[in-house]
Amino acid sequence: MPKPDVSARSTAHDDLKLAALTRDDVAKRLGVSISTVRRLEGTRLHPLIDDKSVRRFKASDVERLAKELEAEQRPPRNAQQAVVRAAEIPKGELAALVFERLEQRHSLSEIVIALRVPPEDVRDLYHTWLVGLWAGELRRQEPALPARHNDQDAIREVTPTQLAQLLAALPAKQSTRISLARVVGEIVIPESTDKDANFVEYRNLSELGGFAVSGPITVADVMARVGDGEYRVSAYGFDPPGLRWEVFVHLGGEVS
Repeated sequence: MPKPDVSARSTAHDDLKLAALTRDDVAKRLGVSISTVRRLEGTRLHPLIDDKSVRRFKASDVERLAKELEAEQRPPRNAQQAVVRAAEIPKGELAALVFERLEQRHSLSEIVIALRVPPEDVRDLYHTWLVGLWAGELRRQEPALPARHNDQDAIREVTPTQLAQLLAALPAKQSTRISLARVVGEIVIPESTDKDANFVEYRNLSELGGFAVSGPITVADVMARVGDGEYRVSAYGFDPPGLRWEVFVHLGGEVS
C-alpha cells in the first residue's frame, strides 16, 4: 500500500493559508463585478477551496492580474508615440500629408488613423483641398459663392460594362489604389443669395475608403466589397503617382 504524500498535503495547506482573499475582495481590487471574477476563474485566476467550500485567492495572483489588466487598458506604446509625433508635425507638412492622402481618395477615418490627427483638422484641410486656391480666393472676396464638390460635373458616368473595361486595363505588376464613395443623395446649393438665383446640384458622397491592387480586377471584386448602389470609383496609381481615372457608376445590373 503506497504511503500518503505528506509533502504534497503540506504544500496545499501552505498555499491555502496564503489564499486569504474572497471573490468580493478580488472584485473590489480589480474594479470588476463578482460575475466577472467567476469568469476569470480557471483561466486567469486559480482559486483554492477551503474546508468550508469557499474559494480563496492569493493576493500575489490578484496583484499580478491587476497589473496585466491595467496594461491592457493602456494604449499601445507605438500608438502613443504616433500621437506625439503627429503633434510635433509642422502645419505645412501636415497639410502635405493630408493632401497626399486626399489625392489618393483616402477616407476621413483612414487619414485620422494613419496620421493620428484630430478629425476636425482633417476636415478643415479637406475643405481647403476641395475648394482649391483660385476658388478659395474668390470665396474670400465673395463668401456667398457656393463651393464646388471636387468638380463633380467633370467626372464622367459609365456603365458597369465600361467600368469592367477600365478595371481590366489596370497595369499589371503595378500598384493601384481603388477608392470608393457611395452616392447617398443630392445637395442643392443656391448660386447666390438672390431669391431668384438658380440652384446647383451636387452628389452627396459617403467615403468608404479603398484597397490596393497589383493588376487588373473585375466589377465583381468591387461589388463583393460594397454591393449594389451608385458609386464614385477612383483609380490612383503610384508609379508614376497620379489619378488614373475617376467615374460614377450604378452597380447592380448585369455586366455584358
